[in-house]
Amino acid sequence: MPAWARDIGIARRPGLCARHYRASGDLENEDPAVAREALRELTTLDKAMTAVRA
Repeated sequence: MPAWARDIGIARRPGLCARHYRASGDLENEDPAVAREALRELTTLDKAMTAVRA
């Protein structure tokens, strides 16, 4: 799935959009644990959107 299609799919779902926005902001957090959790969250969201489109 192209990144733009995933982003549109996330934007159309307010709950996912909030999670994506929060995790994207935490990616560059100074605390490595927070950054790792953000990466895990974004990976989970990406896999969920891929499954929805499959």
